[in-house]
Amino acid sequence: MSQAGDNNNGARKPDFGATYLPSSAGVAAPPPDQAPQALDHFKRGYSERTSNREREMNGFTNPDRQLPVQENGGGGPQKWQPPAGVKSESGGGGDRPNNHYQPRHQQQRNYNSYNSNYNKHDDKQYTRSYNKYEDRRGSYNNNNRYNKSNGGFSMEDVVDRLCAPRANVCDELDRARQSSPESFTSGRTVTAILSQLGRRRQMNVAMQVWRWMESAQGITRNVYHYNALINVCEKIRDWKMALDLMRQMDEERIPKNEITYSSAISACEKGGNWRTALDLLKTMKDKGIMPTAIAYNAAISACEKGLNPSKALEIFDEMKREGVRPTVVTFSALISACEKGQQWKLALQVLEEMKATFGPNVIAYSAAISALSKGQQWEKAWELFCEIEQSGEKLSVVTYNATMTALEKGLQWERALDLFDEMKYKNMAVTVVSYGSAISACEKGYQWRQCLEYLDEMTERKISKNVIIFGAAMSCMEKSHRADIAFQLMERMKLERVRPNVHIYNSVISACARCKLWKKGFELFKEMDEVGVKRDVVTYNAVLDAVCSQVDLAEDIFHEGVERGFYAKVSRLGSQWLELDLHFLSLGGGETALRWWFEKCLVPYLGGSKELASVRSIDIVTGYGKTRA
Repeated sequence: MSQAGDNNNGARKPDFGATYLPSSAGVAAPPPDQAPQALDHFKRGYSERTSNREREMNGFTNPDRQLPVQENGGGGPQKWQPPAGVKSESGGGGDRPNNHYQPRHQQQRNYNSYNSNYNKHDDKQYTRSYNKYEDRRGSYNNNNRYNKSNGGFSMEDVVDRLCAPRANVCDELDRARQSSPESFTSGRTVTAILSQLGRRRQMNVAMQVWRWMESAQGITRNVYHYNALINVCEKIRDWKMALDLMRQMDEERIPKNEITYSSAISACEKGGNWRTALDLLKTMKDKGIMPTAIAYNAAISACEKGLNPSKALEIFDEMKREGVRPTVVTFSALISACEKGQQWKLALQVLEEMKATFGPNVIAYSAAISALSKGQQWEKAWELFCEIEQSGEKLSVVTYNATMTALEKGLQWERALDLFDEMKYKNMAVTVVSYGSAISACEKGYQWRQCLEYLDEMTERKISKNVIIFGAAMSCMEKSHRADIAFQLMERMKLERVRPNVHIYNSVISACARCKLWKKGFELFKEMDEVGVKRDVVTYNAVLDAVCSQVDLAEDIFHEGVERGFYAKVSRLGSQWLELDLHFLSLGGGETALRWWFEKCLVPYLGGSKELASVRSIDIVTGYGKTRA
């Protein structure tokens, strides 16, 4: 049966049978106490954008780097298939109509026609600075790697032994010092060890090394040692420890430098303490230490975490006034700050300024597309996606995810699913965020069959489903009038140890209302108290939609909602005016409230002729005229 046919038949009958369930082979259930929180489609991509931004910045000088490859069951690239529902020249069809746009695979695009010689950081000064840094780092590593045959030691071997379980850190360091005492006396070896521990995020071992330095004779702690340990604090997001180390430097009268402050600001940024990060930046300038681009970038990122785009812009303007040249990281962090503050117009302005200096950059474009997604600007998001693709940049998973989210938010579900098909055709490493956007697109287009196929794909690819994935799938079943499958997905959540939240229950109860299953909807409503899920106003609206035909039961639930404060302002009775406000009620809730108001409020209040004569107006506010049908 076609989708159009389903839409014309009202409540749908199940055509998969009562035993239909997405497959579950090979799924490792997450711990029950680690169920993800219910976030919207923009917040769930934040950590992925951040990690990808860091990874891509680490490899920005390598234009030949390859996109990650997702393995499939056939052992090779998946053969391109037109998106479901797009009719080919030879006929056929599916659930997805083709009368809105031409799919991208029919636009004669060559997905592999990327210019690998394109350098997105076409800036000589920036490249020279990076090459000098690489030379210094290579020289430093060579100087700190000693040959065992000459009586020295290997730095990596020492760090490996320090990080081993039940290792005696002091004994290991003493043995290493005996093999090369001059390297420890200079202090460079200890600095290198602390830096290595920072990369491995071994804070406990680093603190044992720090205490060993206090007891070891002939080793004096200097600013480089402190900088290395503060860098470890940054890696583990311990901004309080970083500030303690800076105070300890003051007590020992060890002067700080720009690296000290930059690392501490980065620690505050990663720890979510943006105010302290800005205070450190100000203190840095007051001490006469010129902030570097790294310090400014960390401060702008801190404002991004603190949802303060205006402050980020102030720091950006100050950075330019001080003559510090912004980098691509600066612009990307500033665009992300605009995204968090829902300032999509400002994000586009910053993007244009960045393009004039560095040209297109996929990280900055991804952040700008996310900002447009929040602003419901899917057309502009799509334009940016096509622009960055045509520039020769290698599109990342984050870029696709952000664009898919913008499209599905703009009800362009066909385009969103087409992009998802393209990701899989390119063998890109699709993530749980990718599937979340695709399933949300299915919800917008009532594509419940495709939604179930995506759930099966996640199982086959061993991508763990979370409460957001199930929430989007439940909403799709609700809008498609498939309460039967919604019940089975509830059982599926139990098997995969994903705890349902209030949004899951609201969607299933709404599905019951659409399918005229008021008893099942009321059972789920009562079950929420038993499992400890707190109800909200949407819950009461949904259950009132389900039970509105049961007059007494609906009135009891409505009164309960009034007592809990959800419908406290529904009725207003004055000396000269009477008002019933149905603004925030569903269809069933409005019907129940209207019956209650006339029978229990209006008629008794106007029982006397004196009160009736003084009333000048009786108003019923119905809201925006939107229904849940």
